[in-house]
Parts: sequence; structure tokens; C-alpha cells
Amino acid sequence: MHTYLLRRFNLFVLTTLVLLGLLYAATLAMPGDPITNLSGIDQPTLAEEAAVIREYRLEHSLASGYLAYVQKRLSGDLGLSMNSGEPVISEIAVHLPASLELAAFAMALALLVGIPFGILAASRRGPLAKILWGLTLLGFSLPVFWLGLLLMLTFGIQLDWLPPSGRFNLLYDVPDRTGFLLLDVLLSGEPWRGAAFLDALNHLWLPAIVLATLPATIIVRTIRVAMLAELDKNYIRALTARGVHRMRLVLFHALPNAMAPLFRTLSLQIGTLASSAIIVEAIFSWPGLGNWVLSALRQSDFTALQGGILVISLFIIVLGILMEILQALLNPISRKAIHG
Repeated sequence: MHTYLLRRFNLFVLTTLVLLGLLYAATLAMPGDPITNLSGIDQPTLAEEAAVIREYRLEHSLASGYLAYVQKRLSGDLGLSMNSGEPVISEIAVHLPASLELAAFAMALALLVGIPFGILAASRRGPLAKILWGLTLLGFSLPVFWLGLLLMLTFGIQLDWLPPSGRFNLLYDVPDRTGFLLLDVLLSGEPWRGAAFLDALNHLWLPAIVLATLPATIIVRTIRVAMLAELDKNYIRALTARGVHRMRLVLFHALPNAMAPLFRTLSLQIGTLASSAIIVEAIFSWPGLGNWVLSALRQSDFTALQGGILVISLFIIVLGILMEILQALLNPISRKAIHG
């Protein structure tokens, strides 16, 4: 077990160093002054310029400069935003909870929809299974930006059922304690927290549904294939011969074994899902990290851009490794190899 975790940790370290190398090379190649692009200080004085050159070792070799860059970034110093002048790490801390809240709600929605429909598609034959399979194919093929605009125009503007953009109604003065709006509303203790919670939840539905569409279709298709393979195995036939109820067979025997391929498939789609999240945040004006990175790109704020890309990429790497470990623990063959 320790050897397996050590290998995954080494993989994380190596991938992070490669990522920082690519960001460092891109920063030096960006238009403008490398001193400003690295530090975020617009029109630095001679003293500030000398300090940046010394800290990032710009007068030394590329290897020495890269090591200095790695040291600065891993210590949490991501520079200053060229537009606001605030530390990039502080702005990331403001926008990251909104993205995590949206992603968590969307993934919970995808699991709540995808797993039951995947089981249903595997357990039934005939028109219902074909309809479910066709719907998953449709959901997998729909462009995220088109689906987002369609739901916004239909349910947000024409029918006026849900708010078309934003995170919550600005009439509610919610104290910012954790950055997670739903939790902050509940912790506020205000008499209007019930109405504010419902308003925040209504703002969350449309972007979450759009973001959950792709993973939900992946979950349905993966669970269906894995469940069909599990239900055809000998231990299921043996349990059926012993008189075990069909529902118990599916929920307590076949489904846990079918979850391992699901985590493997989702771990391979994390990058695609992160890209979809950035598009969804831009469409619905969601004040998350993805929308902030796009704003930095439009405004040529290279310091904020590289900081946002670094955090998003590290999140994808860590989540991918954690899901791979979880998949290995759920798979009996892989679990035996890990502990062996």
C-alpha cells in the first residue's frame, strides 16, 4: 500500500514540475515585459525591477530561473494581478469556492440521475432501454454552450422560471464567511435566510443542470455496460439460484463492483469536465474561477491567467490521482495488487 501511494505521489510531483515548466516557458514567451508578466507589477520602479530580477534569477540560466519560479509558485506567491493590483492567490481564494460549489452540486445531480438510469438501462430490455441509450447519446453529443444558451433562453428568459444568470440576488446581504454561498446563508442567522437559500438554490439549478449533463450521460453508459457484465457473472447466477431477491442482487452485489469502472472513466474525463465548467460559468455569469480566468485572458492579465491555470491544473491532477486510487481500492484485483 505504501509503495503504491508513493508511486502516485511521485507521479503528482513529476506532473506538477512539468506543468510549472510549461507555465514558465509560456510566461517568458508572452508579449510584454517578463518582469511584469512574472510579478504582476505594472511599470515597476528600478528598485522593484531589481528585486524581481533577483528573486526570479532572470540574469542567470533558464534552469536557475525555472527553479526560482517553482519555489515562488509553490510557496503560494503567484504575483499580483495586473488589473486590480491585488495578490493573485487572494483573488483565487475569492472565486474558487463558487466553482467548487457549482461543481459539487452538478456532480451530485449527475450521480443521482446517472446511477439509477444506468441500473434501469441494464436491468430492462426493449423500448425503454433503447430510449435511455438514445437520450444518453444525445446528451453526450450536445455542445455545452448550445445547451446552456437554450436553457437560459427557455427557462430563464421566456418562461421566467429560474434566474438566467448570476449567483444570488444582491438584495440579500450575505456575510462572506466560508465563500460557499449556501453554507454562508445558513450560517448568517438572519430571519430571511430561508428565502435567501431558496434564491441561491434557484440560481444554481440552470448552470448545474448544464454542467451535469455530460457526466450524467457518461455515468449512465458506464454503469449500464459494467452492470451488464456483472449480472452475467457466475456469482450472480449462484445467488439467483439461492433465491436472493433481484433488487438485492443489483444494489448490494452488482452495483458496488460496477462502481470501479465508473471512477476510472470519470478520472479520464476530468479535463473535459473542467473545460465545460469554464464555459458554463461564462454563459451564466457565474463568479467562479473559470469565469475569472477568461476575464483575465480578455484583459491580458497574464499573472492572473497563469495563476488560474496553475490552480485549475493542479486540481485536475490531484482529483485524477485520488479517483484512480479510489478505483483501485474498489477493484478486488487492483486492491490485491496494492496490498500485496
